[in-house]
Amino acid sequence: MQHIGIVGPVATSQLAPLLNLPMGNVPEGMGGVPVNNQIIELHRRGYRVSVFSNSLDVPAGQTIKLSGPNLDVYFCHYRRRARNRVFDLFKAERKGVTEAIRQAKPDMLHAHWQYEWGWAALDSGIPTLVTCHDSPIDVLVSMRDMYRTIRLGMAAYVLRRAKHLTAVSTYTAKGVSRFTKRPVRVIPNFEPNSVFDLYQERQLPNVPSVVMVNNNFDKRKNVGVAMQAFKLFRQKFPAATLNLYGFGFGEGEAAHQWAQAHSCEENVRFHGPTNFNDLMQAVSKHDLFLHTALEESCPMVLIEASAMGLPIVAGDKSGGVPWLLSNESGVLTDITSPQAVCEALEQLASDAIYYRTMSQRARQNALDRFSPGTVVDQYLNAYEQLSQSQKSTAHSV
Repeated sequence: MQHIGIVGPVATSQLAPLLNLPMGNVPEGMGGVPVNNQIIELHRRGYRVSVFSNSLDVPAGQTIKLSGPNLDVYFCHYRRRARNRVFDLFKAERKGVTEAIRQAKPDMLHAHWQYEWGWAALDSGIPTLVTCHDSPIDVLVSMRDMYRTIRLGMAAYVLRRAKHLTAVSTYTAKGVSRFTKRPVRVIPNFEPNSVFDLYQERQLPNVPSVVMVNNNFDKRKNVGVAMQAFKLFRQKFPAATLNLYGFGFGEGEAAHQWAQAHSCEENVRFHGPTNFNDLMQAVSKHDLFLHTALEESCPMVLIEASAMGLPIVAGDKSGGVPWLLSNESGVLTDITSPQAVCEALEQLASDAIYYRTMSQRARQNALDRFSPGTVVDQYLNAYEQLSQSQKSTAHSV
C-alpha cells in the first residue's frame, strides 16, 4: 500500500469521522477545504495517508498526532502573530512540519500552497509534488502589504526548488510560471460527492433568494459592490433576499456595519460562519449564487454552487473565475459595477428558460471537470509521474 503524505492546512472537524479522537480538546487546524477533500478521497480509495499541518492551539515546540485506520494527522505549532511568523519566513512552523515528515517517512509528499508548506516538504528530502492554489504576484497586486511581499519571496524560493508542480487553474499556472522553468500541470480543485448529491432540478422562483459565501470583508472580496447591486435589484424584486455566509458576515460584523453605513442592509441576511456540512445544506436551498471577488484562482464556492446546479453571476476578469465557468456555465459580468451586477442577476431572475438552462450548464460543468473521480485520478497520475521520475534519477546515478 502506497503511503502518501499530504502537507497543508486542514480542519479537524472535516476529518473527524476518519479519526479515533481522544477525549478533551484536540487541535482545530486551519481550514483548507480542498486539502481535506483530497485526504478523504484518497483514504476512501484505500491509501495510507499521513497529514502534516499546523494549528494555533498546539504549544510551541510540540507536535500533536491524531490517528485512525490508515490515517495519521500531525499538527505542529503555528504562532498567532503574523509579524512573528513572516519576519523569520515561518521558520518555526516549517521546522515542526519537516521533523514530523521525517518521523512518519511517507513514500512521497503532496504539498499544498507554495509557501511554508511547500518549503517544509522540500526540506524533508522526500519526493514532493507542490500544488499552487494562488498566483503570489497577483495576490500582491490585489493586496499590497509587507506580509504578502515577503510571502511572494517565499513562493519564488519554493518554486525555483520544486521539480514537480501543479496549479489549480490556467490563471494560476500562468502566474507561477514566472518563477520556474519547470512545466506546471493544471489540476483543479474538486468537491466531494456529498456536495454533488445536493443537486436538484431548479425552477425560477417568484421571490429569488441570492446567496454569497466569503471569508473576510475586504477589498478583494468586493462584497460592498454586491450589496449595492442587490439594492438596485430589489427595485424590480422587492421581496428578494441576499444571504451572506462566512467570517466577517455575521450580525454586527464588518459587512453588516458597512451595509448600515451605506443604507444597504434591507432584506440582507447576515448569517456569518458555519461548519462546512451545514453551510452546504444552507447554500443549496437558495436560488442564485453571486460571487463578486476581484481576483481568485479556483474558488471552491463556485464549484460547490455549480455542483448544486445554482445559476451563478461572477466576474469576467476575476483571475481564474472565467476559466472555471467556461462553456457559458455562469453569467460573467463587470463586478466593479453595481449596475452591471444587478443586470446580470435580473437576466437570470426574469427568464425561467434561461434560469433553467444556466442551472443545467453549471451542473454539467461541475460533473465534467470538478468531480472527485475526475480530479483525484489526475493527481494519482501525477504521483505516478513523480515516482517514475525518482526511479529514473536513481538509475542514472
